[in-house]
Amino acid sequence: MRLEAEEPRVATDSEKEKAMSTANSIFSVLNRYCKLTGLVVCGKRCDSVGIPALSSSLNLSLGRIKQSFLLTDPHLPDMPIIYASDAFLSLTGYSREEILGRNCRFLNGPGTSMEVLEEINQHICSEQACTVDLLNYRKDGTSFRDLLHVSPIRDASGKVAFHIWVHLDVGAKHDFNGLTPEVWQLGAVGSVRVAVRGLSASGSLLRPSQ
Repeated sequence: MRLEAEEPRVATDSEKEKAMSTANSIFSVLNRYCKLTGLVVCGKRCDSVGIPALSSSLNLSLGRIKQSFLLTDPHLPDMPIIYASDAFLSLTGYSREEILGRNCRFLNGPGTSMEVLEEINQHICSEQACTVDLLNYRKDGTSFRDLLHVSPIRDASGKVAFHIWVHLDVGAKHDFNGLTPEVWQLGAVGSVRVAVRGLSASGSLLRPSQ
């Protein structure tokens, strides 16, 4: 049996209105979901597929930091993870390949507080730091009490380049060298800030485009 190709047709005004209404409804749902989950809906589109590659100099500096932390890019849709420390991989059981490019909410589960996620989102939107106590989940499904510090990281011009997420398993034993857990976390933030500001001044944050 021979099938005839269907002739293309132009959508009617009512069909166009229905499509626009559906699109608006989707964006409305996304915005409500943002408030509940910490998802940041970005109005800009990503110009290229994938995430930006950090320079070897920045990777080297970040690799010296012992704390468990992530870096996310606030300028890309859904704030993807662009760096994960070795300590974070050990804490959660994920590989770096499983993490890069994802949003931090992959750690959330049935016991994660939506109110705390909303608090984090509000601080991110206002470019302010916050520390919260949150129930998160490892790759194997086990939960852990996460003392989480989130802070903007600014470049040499004062613009927010990244956000750092410093995770601490409250139930595990740690050697903080006489420091409080909060000060221990701030040590990671300070180290990342120094590295980012120094390298951004010379334009060395990201690898040159091929």
